[in-house]
Amino acid sequence: MSESNGSPGVSIICPAFNEADGIGPAIGKLRDCLDRLSLPAEVLIINDGSTDQTAAVAAAAIGTDSRFRVFSHKVNFGRGRAMRTGFEEARGDIIVTTEADLSWGEDVIGRMIDLLERDPRLDAVFASPHLEGGGYRNVPWHRVMLSRVGNRVLRALYPAPVTMTTGMTRAYRADAIQGQQLTKDGKELHLEIANRLMTLGYQIGEVPAVLSWPAPGSGRISRGKRTDWTKIRRLIASHLAYGFLQGISRVIVPTIVFLTLAILGFGAWAIRNVLVHEVSIFLVMLTGVLLVLWVNLTVGYFLLNHVFEIEAEVWRLDKSLADGRPHDARRPVRRSYYYEERP
Repeated sequence: MSESNGSPGVSIICPAFNEADGIGPAIGKLRDCLDRLSLPAEVLIINDGSTDQTAAVAAAAIGTDSRFRVFSHKVNFGRGRAMRTGFEEARGDIIVTTEADLSWGEDVIGRMIDLLERDPRLDAVFASPHLEGGGYRNVPWHRVMLSRVGNRVLRALYPAPVTMTTGMTRAYRADAIQGQQLTKDGKELHLEIANRLMTLGYQIGEVPAVLSWPAPGSGRISRGKRTDWTKIRRLIASHLAYGFLQGISRVIVPTIVFLTLAILGFGAWAIRNVLVHEVSIFLVMLTGVLLVLWVNLTVGYFLLNHVFEIEAEVWRLDKSLADGRPHDARRPVRRSYYYEERP
């Protein structure tokens, strides 16, 4: 089916890297998804510097369907840069990011869009396997545990109770995401976006989703390559480093409260010993050390908060300047690192 209905209401961004074996069937699924949507939509396949025939296979599968566009990076940058390219090129009022094979469910795009349309207060909707009705299918247990534990930690660090901050399958209102000066090239972009939206007061909703990997022996392309432990360790380290950096003020506050109680307790004990002539040098020194630590953490907390407030103001200013420019002027001249594949 080939159609062109003017400006699309929805832009679906799908990064791809060395996906020649699976991109053809994935485009077939995406075409079926577009046919089911209530709004006209486009799909942006972002070929992230693949060294195989991803772009050629995608073009062959797309044929004359003008709802699909393919952009290619000259080298591999990472999923984050691919998504940023998609944000720059998207023309829809709603922008969806997801994996091309629709491994989060073939109906999840429609459900995220429906929630955005039903609730005008929401600026973004995230798909989450951690909600009731969501889950994992054929995903290795260690990947499930990493996701569950990691997202619980991040949920404690971030300012809104979002259950899935590391997933890519999301829907955004274009005016919430376009114009944001995002910087991450890797998968940390998911955290950068989540943290920025929360910090700036955007409202995020969630829908349950089941992340499904092909069953062994199903004949479909295996996801086993995703269990490369070297890559997983790097991913964990980068996500936790970014998460703790952004949420450290929420860790400091309970620490300051604990130190305050400890100082009061040990200080009272030391004073009581002085009054009964049983001076304890250990208690005095311990109280002093805790007090020094308390002062440093308290000062650090206020300085860090000030830095984050300045950062948030910079984000608001950048977004305001982008929103103040005409829509066509917001889209940069074609960047030197990518180009659009022509049919």
